[in-house]
Amino acid sequence: MSETEKNEIPDKPSIVVCGDTFNIPSDKDLTVGPGLVFRNNAVTCTKPGVIKSNDRSVWIDRNNRRYVPVLEERVIGIIIGRVMDEYRIDIGGAHVAMMSSIAFEGATQRNKPELKPGNVVFGRVIAANKDVEPELACVNKKGKANGLQVLEGGHIVQCSLGLCRKLRQHKSPLTQPLFNHFKSFELCVGMNGRVWVRLIQTNTLLQSRSI
Repeated sequence: MSETEKNEIPDKPSIVVCGDTFNIPSDKDLTVGPGLVFRNNAVTCTKPGVIKSNDRSVWIDRNNRRYVPVLEERVIGIIIGRVMDEYRIDIGGAHVAMMSSIAFEGATQRNKPELKPGNVVFGRVIAANKDVEPELACVNKKGKANGLQVLEGGHIVQCSLGLCRKLRQHKSPLTQPLFNHFKSFELCVGMNGRVWVRLIQTNTLLQSRSI
């Protein structure tokens, strides 16, 4: 593909190389994921891999070993410290992420969660730049939690980035059997290769260990 040639985003997963460019339809509001950069109503591949898309986003699927933060992605982070009014959070990337202590729905300087090292949060990436530390928040663009929160209890399972992306797909064939088999558990999937699960009943825990 020449430097100026632009095609439509493929309907099916397709192999791409660095420099390949695709138009984004004007009637779609897509989130640009990892491996792509948005310029002039088009996306250009910055990494080789397989380009994939759905109704909400477009990304390059490749076997990354380390998570690279992308704006608006949901991630599972572990509190590792605090500096003034900001928490330092491990999200599995090259850099530690930061999050304001009032980046929660309804939080104020006088009324906010007090987190400690080891606490787990499910947050949204609100700043992602290679020159600065990534930043998280536990609210959406409207200031609502909408599922973003401190995750109490439960267990974290480390998975590949590709598997987590598949788990987060709407009605994923990988998660549906779990919901059909287990009725009393909570599941939270981060795009950074972490899955948090909390089993409500002891017998459910015993069953899950036998899988």
